[in-house]
Amino acid sequence: MKLLKGLSCLFLLIFLTGCWDRRELGDVSIVTGMAVDKGETFKYKLTIETTEAREMSYQTAAGLAPSTVSSLEGNNIGELTSKFNIMNATHPVYSHTRVLVISEEIVEDGLLEFMDFFDRNREIRDDFAIVVARGSDAGDILKVNNMYKKSPSLKLFTQLNTMQKEWGGAPDIRLNDYTRIYISYGQAPVLPAIKLVGDPKKGGNIENLKSEDPESEIDLHSMAVLKLGKLAGYASMNEVRDMLFVQNKIKSTEITSNCTKGKFGYSITNSKTKVTAKELNGIPHFYIKIKTEGTLDGTECVQDFKNPYAFEGLEESINKKMETEIKEFFHKTKEEFNADVFGLGELLREQDYKHFKKYKDTWDDGYAKAQIHITFNSEIKRSGLRKDRYIMK
Repeated sequence: MKLLKGLSCLFLLIFLTGCWDRRELGDVSIVTGMAVDKGETFKYKLTIETTEAREMSYQTAAGLAPSTVSSLEGNNIGELTSKFNIMNATHPVYSHTRVLVISEEIVEDGLLEFMDFFDRNREIRDDFAIVVARGSDAGDILKVNNMYKKSPSLKLFTQLNTMQKEWGGAPDIRLNDYTRIYISYGQAPVLPAIKLVGDPKKGGNIENLKSEDPESEIDLHSMAVLKLGKLAGYASMNEVRDMLFVQNKIKSTEITSNCTKGKFGYSITNSKTKVTAKELNGIPHFYIKIKTEGTLDGTECVQDFKNPYAFEGLEESINKKMETEIKEFFHKTKEEFNADVFGLGELLREQDYKHFKKYKDTWDDGYAKAQIHITFNSEIKRSGLRKDRYIMK
């Protein structure tokens, strides 16, 4: 009887197989980037970048445009994504989107209701990067090609990842991160901010791919801080790194500090942060201990590095510099943004929920009076390949 049932199930599987939603490769175009601006006639202007697979490969490239950029205006982003066949011959596939660019104007006016569409849509993945375009239309960002990555979206996605891993100048924010932080009670969302340098009209020319000095390029510029769905202000690249130190997200970076005779570089190879959160006498306190290890990376100092205690003065200089720098950014987030970009409220919720309950809907008040205690501990493990300074005089 069991054998009969098993054979029946296998037989039924024959009728359940199929490709009802199959599309031929020649009938689709892969969307790698999207951009949202304010429309001239309607609420939004949506721009998409679709890539040409043959031009993306050096073996099959014929020197034509590696991607195509199209724009439509409307009042609903979801409707616009399904209307691009007005101008395109193939069906756009959004599952490979790597970057969403939002114009500064959209963020300033708080017109971010369309983010619900991206979070809800089953076709679009939740692991693409979100950036804010400063001083230019978001759609123009998708028109600036580059020799390294022919697709502007793919180049920008790689650029963000590399910057975050190697120096810590860009927050690692994907759609799922943005959604989680936006609905949290104890953290304000942030987004990387980029800037178009040069002539945007020349950014899409094939010559821009071939030039050693491109006439147009996209630079990582700063970090946008959002408060209640609107732009609260911008943080510098160094301040982005300060935030990532507190969040224990620094993988590697380089710090320049002072000594008695000049400056020196400290290359961090390992960083670990521990935050203890608790409320004392009605005041939230956060004890932040940052411990780093690294190597000496270029110096103008005259210490004898053969001396086992030679690094102590340098380490003290690094510690004072970073403690001051991080405290100044904390002050800025309180005075200018009134927003907890570090996520300290979430840590208080996890570690001291009994006292956090009263701040559940008013964490801004708790953050405004919070006391921050920073301890930065640097340890120079090695002086590199050389003990003595290159020039001793």
